Amino acid sequence: MSEGTGLGRFVVFEGPEGAGKSLQIERLSCRLSERGVAHVTTREPGGTAAAEAIREVILERPELRLDGIAELLLFSAARRAHVEEIIRPALERGDVVLCDRFELSTRVYQGWARRVPAETVGRVTRAATGGLLPDLYLVIDVRVSVGLDRQWQNQEKTDQLAFFAPPPDRIESEARSFRERVRERYLELAATDDRIEVVDGAGAPDEVERAILALLEERFPNPFRGPSFRR
Repeated sequence: MSEGTGLGRFVVFEGPEGAGKSLQIERLSCRLSERGVAHVTTREPGGTAAAEAIREVILERPELRLDGIAELLLFSAARRAHVEEIIRPALERGDVVLCDRFELSTRVYQGWARRVPAETVGRVTRAATGGLLPDLYLVIDVRVSVGLDRQWQNQEKTDQLAFFAPPPDRIESEARSFRERVRERYLELAATDDRIEVVDGAGAPDEVERAILALLEERFPNPFRGPSFRR
């Protein structure tokens, strides 16, 4: 039976499209399970019924016209439900929370790439989160060309396995210049915020995983240290 760590660590995986966040969250979740560490894996937007419904509007309905402010408000509404129903209760239990994106994505995508003023982003985000911030952001960084190649390969695999493959979502459909601004901003913020660590995501999944585990072990020896965290 899993037991809470009593630490309530909150770790967020971030990065540009095609960085491999979801795969690394899955791998880390398996390692925590092997050690019997109670944890939650979740994503943004999503995690709750309300947030998943908002996710569909934001990402899966590209025909709907949404500017940066509209995106900010929708993401923030989903985040409010997510924080209050999933994240905060898990942290209060002492669980580890592994989240695919959080407010750093909003600062990067809506604030920088969509050019919504930082003051507006900050005010709305604080209202949504109640001031909650992760213990650590892990930004998996890849060049835009690498992310595009990976997405293309994944789409080809999906096409081969299904009669109907979902089209790229609203963010995945953005121009290369948008993606370049996103990557640029992640790296700029990482240089000024000690909550953000950058991991080179260009290597093989095992290589990227080892780098992530090394960072986590250094930052948080409990619960990210032990035989199940080493190959």
